[in-house]
Amino acid sequence: MKKCIRCSHLIENTLNFCPTCGEDQRGKSTSNATFLIVLCIFTIIGSVFTMGRAFFYEMISVSFESHTYLRGWVYYGSAIGTIVGAFMMIQKKIRGLYVYSIFQIIYILTVIIASFSYGSPGELKGLVATGISMFFIIPSILFLVLYWTDIVKRNLS
Repeated sequence: MKKCIRCSHLIENTLNFCPTCGEDQRGKSTSNATFLIVLCIFTIIGSVFTMGRAFFYEMISVSFESHTYLRGWVYYGSAIGTIVGAFMMIQKKIRGLYVYSIFQIIYILTVIIASFSYGSPGELKGLVATGISMFFIIPSILFLVLYWTDIVKRNLS
């Protein structure tokens, strides 16, 4: 059994056309996972950067004797989760997409909450915090959307 290259339904290896969607299966490789691999590599690089950033945030908070700052650890944990998801997707496991998505959503929500904790967007401090958070949120949302495209999902099982 193999997956249809268009709709991902399981079909017999000998069929040239998918009985569900009619897509021609001849001459097209379902093993081309280059896009997925590139996304996963960029995810791992970005997550390692996030872990460094989280560690830096925690060191700054300790130096100001603020032991109630926990966002750095949330960033750190979400980065580890996205790395685990990326490695699972490199191994072509669909569960990796779910693991990645859960931790990426946690990260995005944490960044949004953090941007509002520095003041309202109308104030200069809040405006700067919102601008900086957009620098981190936009690529995170973009990657989340890209991972859920058919190009990626058809390479996962």
